[in-house]
Amino acid sequence: MYASDLLTRIRCDLDTIPGYIARIERENRGKREDPPSAISHLGDYNYATYTEIRSRDPVEPDFPVDPGAVKECEEALGWYLERYAPGNSELKIYVTALSLYLIFIARRPLHPPGMAFSDTIRITKRGDYYYCTGKRRYQDDPAALCHFCICRAKKDPGDASRSG
Repeated sequence: MYASDLLTRIRCDLDTIPGYIARIERENRGKREDPPSAISHLGDYNYATYTEIRSRDPVEPDFPVDPGAVKECEEALGWYLERYAPGNSELKIYVTALSLYLIFIARRPLHPPGMAFSDTIRITKRGDYYYCTGKRRYQDDPAALCHFCICRAKKDPGDASRSG
């Protein structure tokens, strides 16, 4: 499988939930939260990812994507979403599509850089690399998707607040 094939599949999957996408667009237009919560920040990141998927030109240069890794990621996302949002099939399609895009095509973190999950967990970017202070703690948790995320583990949570 190539990245362009995966992008086409992601777009087709998103085409199956037009009502869900319209609801997200309406919520984004009406949202005025100051300061934004972590969930709001994540929602903005996800919607920006969605609009990027829709407006992206073909993948150039195209590159191979491991279909086994894609399948493993989809299964993990399915398990995660069934556990935390049971029965919400539209959310599952949306989150799975965005996650596959971020992991395998855009190669960006699943959560927005700069987003603080707590006082000690934050994603930062330094140079060409992303770091997460929570990855080491959660990467082996079957309920977490950390082992698919491109972030590198960061040892010192205090250092994360000073970087970029």
